Amino acid sequence: MSFVSFLGKHMNLLNPEKLIAISQAPTDSEAFDEWCSQNDILPFLSEEAEDEYVLVYASLDHVYMYALLVPDNINLEDHANDLMGWRSNPFSGWSLVASHEDVWIERPCQSEGSEVLKAATQIIFGRSFEGHTSNSSYFEVNQEITQILDLHYVSERNAWCRLDQHGDVEDCISVLDLKGGRAILVKANVLDKYYAASRTKLLRMFDFTRYRKGSFSGWGNGRDERHLPQHDGIAMRLTVQPGVGSYSRGVQLIEPRISAASVRSETWGIDDDQREYASFIAQDWKNNRIAEISCAPGATANYFTESDLPFELSPAYFRPEVLSKYKADRQKYTLEDRSITCRGAWYLKSYDINDAGQVHTYLVDLRQLPYEEQLHWKQFNEPPKAGLSKRAFTTDFEGQWHDEYDALPALKSRLRELIETKCPWWDLPNTDQIEEVHYPVTASRDEWANEIMALDQLVVEGLNQKWLKAKAVDLGQKPSATMRQLKLLEVCLVGLGFEEEHAYDLMSPFHELHNLRSLVRGHRWGSEAASESKRVLKEFGEYKIHFRSLCQRCDESLELIVAGFSEYEIGTHDGN
Repeated sequence: MSFVSFLGKHMNLLNPEKLIAISQAPTDSEAFDEWCSQNDILPFLSEEAEDEYVLVYASLDHVYMYALLVPDNINLEDHANDLMGWRSNPFSGWSLVASHEDVWIERPCQSEGSEVLKAATQIIFGRSFEGHTSNSSYFEVNQEITQILDLHYVSERNAWCRLDQHGDVEDCISVLDLKGGRAILVKANVLDKYYAASRTKLLRMFDFTRYRKGSFSGWGNGRDERHLPQHDGIAMRLTVQPGVGSYSRGVQLIEPRISAASVRSETWGIDDDQREYASFIAQDWKNNRIAEISCAPGATANYFTESDLPFELSPAYFRPEVLSKYKADRQKYTLEDRSITCRGAWYLKSYDINDAGQVHTYLVDLRQLPYEEQLHWKQFNEPPKAGLSKRAFTTDFEGQWHDEYDALPALKSRLRELIETKCPWWDLPNTDQIEEVHYPVTASRDEWANEIMALDQLVVEGLNQKWLKAKAVDLGQKPSATMRQLKLLEVCLVGLGFEEEHAYDLMSPFHELHNLRSLVRGHRWGSEAASESKRVLKEFGEYKIHFRSLCQRCDESLELIVAGFSEYEIGTHDGN
């Protein structure tokens, strides 16, 4: 990857023109002399220190930069001369030291040519291991920093990452392999938090050596050596030899952009008056009205507060499409029967779907979502077309268990029992699949197809074909070599004593499910698949009603199948 490509990935670092000017020697003599004057270095360093990503290491043609953390009482007025003697690189670190009389461990930064740096904290550590089959050198990040900031190395991104407030993976410290070297950059607002809390600041050493590669024979006489005036926290000395090249050396101190007090507030918890809250059309059943109500804490009240404010448990209603975002990314979101979790970010405690197909939740639960997530819900907000679901009313207001039969949760519960009892004929390596199946809630044919595929992967793909085939033989049956899971299970049922027609009927919902999955796989809506979806709508009216019916039939069949195997096992043991 070239330095320009590197900028393309992190556009906030610098623009390509500036980068090219810094890392490449111009061919024109006049432009080369201007480049060797290094008039561009101070503006480059000052601007780069304010960007979203800040370089903490760069080793490239004509460019070397390396950063450490130093106590926040270090300044250039008192310490510039000491710091200019700094000589180090990230490949130094902890070491074991021995003398004739003793042995001890030496911490990093003790031999850097600077007394000030003996109290410094190393951010990155260069390591080398000849046992690696590819690149023998690699980088690690100070464990104190990664643990405090909750950063984790993700190999495919070659970066230390975290989950942001939306549950997305965010590159915070990135290692970039560039043509001629490497660079490491840190997201400034992440490391700022560590600076502020540890009472440190960033100190960068830089070295820009400019000459024509291929024709440089060394430094001669006539060099102009000078210390440049301090500039925006930068101390620098520059040596120029006209027509030959130049070299500069200096240090830059970068102050935290946030204070320890702000880190404390963020860690302790953001005050409600600092947060934004959306308002929603909601059912204010306390005041018997439908109104737009803010979900902010001061806009509602609980049962124990005397006021005219709506209750926190005032429900807001939404078009079912509000859930599509969460169902489309099952790695990021966990959608359960009554709750939604965004990995490492937020949690919606309660939601349900009423008889009109509307999703509903309470203002007090919407309040806990990030503001951007509240806005997602707001765009699907609408007045109620029906009241709360019976389940929500029973559990949330009457405080009772809702024991009314619900096909999909019942089917999931039965499958969990098979896992717990270590059922030999149905096994699910990835138990998370149970939570990944949901009712379709919209009129979308694609959503229905997705749920059909998920249900088939859960129920049918869990059947152990090898075990079923061996069991069919053990039960006196003669399964053919072409039989798959469903047919083998049907043959086993006959061997268990079920009438052939009854066994066929028990397996029919599973065959229907598997055939549907084959038709809609990849959403290839050919004539046969389109015809089947039209049949479903004509017979059931809605995809969700069909799906519920299919789940119920699978659950009812599974109950009898499990009972059949259990009775056989009991009879076998009794016979022994």
